[in-house]
This record gives sequence, structure tokens and C-alpha cells, in this order.
Amino acid sequence: MKTRNLLVVFCLIGLAITAILASDETVLLASDETVLLASGEPMQLGPANVSLNLSLAGSYVLEKGENSELEHDYDKENTDFKYSIYPATATYEGTTDQVQIEVHEMSISRPLDGQISGKMQISPLEHCIEQSDMMPRRADYETKSYTIDGHEGILLTIDAGENDPSYVAAYSPDEKDGSGSIICIIGSDFPWETTESIIDSVKTQIT
Repeated sequence: MKTRNLLVVFCLIGLAITAILASDETVLLASDETVLLASGEPMQLGPANVSLNLSLAGSYVLEKGENSELEHDYDKENTDFKYSIYPATATYEGTTDQVQIEVHEMSISRPLDGQISGKMQISPLEHCIEQSDMMPRRADYETKSYTIDGHEGILLTIDAGENDPSYVAAYSPDEKDGSGSIICIIGSDFPWETTESIIDSVKTQIT
């Protein structure tokens, strides 16, 4: 009888430990495998490992999207300029709000200050955001400087005609002397208080 009771106790302890560990983990769905990703653990998106505290918005599932590549020829001086995008999306229980993460990789280092000519004069970081899936077409937005992971970036507050705005932040983790080849972009549908905490938790390491 005592042996049976001890076995029951050990089983209950094991179940409790499993539940505690599960509360600190989320599922990362890849194209060919499902793995457990601890909250805040870096995920590899192309040339960078990105970590951020997505659990600040609740229980979530993180899914990597399909990578894409395009020929980026807005600058006639660089006809071989290639542009790769590595996306991931966090969806949450009980809400349609999402957090999107994208790493954009350019085949050459490009200036990140100044303006890009076109229908509108926009900054290179704004132009990168326009290449993402986070920017609604013809949406009004406000732009301001924002420091992310110790780097100078930008923050867009987007008014898509709905009650609450969405937010997109971008910066270059490999920026040096005003130029960079890698852009990290984070988009959030959550209120600003939650979004701010998530953006401020971002850390990126170039692999």
C-alpha cells in the first residue's frame, strides 16, 4: 500500500512539473516540424536570431511563414540588388490581434538615412516596411524616431480607419556608419502599452 501511494505521489509531481514547464513555452510551427520554443528564446529568421517577449500579450502560437525574394531595382545604380524576406507571425488565444516579425536581408549594404525618391519622399526604413505584409494599402500613418535594441529606428502608428491603430517598428541590427543590410520589422495590433513592451524586449543577433 505504501509503495502504491508513493507511485501516485510521484505521478502527481511529474504532472505538476509538466504543467509548469508548459506554461513557459509556446509552439513554433515550421514548414516541416513542430518544436517547443521557450518564451523569449531566439528564433532564427534568415541571417538573424530574433528574441522578444511575445508572452506579454498572452498565450500564443508562433508560425514561420514562407520566405520570399525579389529583385529590388528602385535604385538604377544597383540592378543586382536582391531583397529576401523571412517572416513569422504570433497568433493569440481569444483575439484576432497578432504580432508579426520579419527580417529583411539586402544583398548589399545600403544607406539608411536620407530619403528615397518616388511618388512620396520616404526614408529607407519606411520603404522596407512597405515591402512587408504589415502595411495596409493606402493607410494613413505617422512616423517618429524610436530606439530599438540600442539602435536608432522608426515607429509607424497606422490608422487603417478602424477604432484602434496598429504599430510597426523597424531598425537595422547591423547598421554601421549610417548603412546596413539587415532590417528587423515588428508589427502589432495590440494596444500601445502592450506593443511598447514587446518592441522594447526585442534583441537581434546576426548569425
